[in-house]
Amino acid sequence: MRVFLRKLGGLALSFPLVLVLLALCVASYFAISSATYLNEKLADAPNSQIKYDIAGLIIFLVMALTPYQLFVRGAPYLYAMGIVLLIAVFVPGLRHKVYNAYSWIRVGPVQFEPTEFAKIAYILFLAWFLHIRERKIENFSTVVMAWAFTTVPFLLILKQPALGSASVFFPVCFCMLFAAGARLRYIVLPLLAVAGLITLTFYWVHVWNKPIPGLKEFQEKRVQIFFDPKLDPKGAGWQSDQSTIAIGSGGWQGKGFKQGTETDLGYLPRTTSYNDLIFSVVGEIFGFRGAAALILCEGAILLWCIWVASRAREKVGALLAVGVMTMLFTHVFVNIGMTIQVVPITGIPLPFISYGGTFVITCLAAVGLVQSVWVHRKNLERA
Repeated sequence: MRVFLRKLGGLALSFPLVLVLLALCVASYFAISSATYLNEKLADAPNSQIKYDIAGLIIFLVMALTPYQLFVRGAPYLYAMGIVLLIAVFVPGLRHKVYNAYSWIRVGPVQFEPTEFAKIAYILFLAWFLHIRERKIENFSTVVMAWAFTTVPFLLILKQPALGSASVFFPVCFCMLFAAGARLRYIVLPLLAVAGLITLTFYWVHVWNKPIPGLKEFQEKRVQIFFDPKLDPKGAGWQSDQSTIAIGSGGWQGKGFKQGTETDLGYLPRTTSYNDLIFSVVGEIFGFRGAAALILCEGAILLWCIWVASRAREKVGALLAVGVMTMLFTHVFVNIGMTIQVVPITGIPLPFISYGGTFVITCLAAVGLVQSVWVHRKNLERA
């Protein structure tokens, strides 16, 4: 009982983080309500999101009070389970197609997106792997094996196809390798290769007008539109243009709750405004002030993860915090970036804001895992 009370005391010290999470959940409710109140099929979406938030906050609390070492010990099994679930989305009778992607599993009335579970399982597994390879962390073989373990879920998710979700894994891998102490050249060289690939893609698609091997037609179209939105302003470029217009039209203080004309009139696509393009809705109804406040709240969570990593009791805990931070940062950067034409529209949700049960529960569980690193940074049995 004494240990449990000490854990609660450790959790109470991070009460401001809980307030930030609650603020984001409240903002999510208003943003989703504004995006869906004219859509009869999604009339219950805001209330459903509240249920998901409550479930996620309960899991957050459980994860925070459970020693993270227990999750790390079971990481190989969780990783294997995640891979099995990613394979299961291709099994007829289990798979469920949403927006041209087999990214969901449906069993009776229950459906969920295994990709989100796979992200946490992967972070736990990579932290476990880098921990057991700590004495060989500077070896190139360690980096290669980490890449191999990353490639498996990456390719399975890309096959769905879900390019946005797949793009999260390698940034997490690179940052966790860096935090673990891998040689810098083994990390920098692949990043330079990615930069070269982006440059080549620009010339390949925009200058030479050639198809991209391995991408679906609609994915290739999104890349083309990113480099030149004017190619199809009323077709594939519509989302990109309208999301930017919606944000700009909000001005400094926004148009008000359920007053977003771009959203209400359907200029901002109703099929994605409550999910992938939710930041555009926030910008329109809450204005620059609301959008900036949202970014600050997301940033506060990322900074908290970095703080916990720097104060972790052991390196594996620091790696978990870095992995979660990178996962959340990638989601925030890509989601907001695609609404302001910084990155291509790839279909990736905004943490704690976008509609979706599996995703919001995963994000809250991930932050709960970081909380566990904070709460258990001391030996509570002896303290």
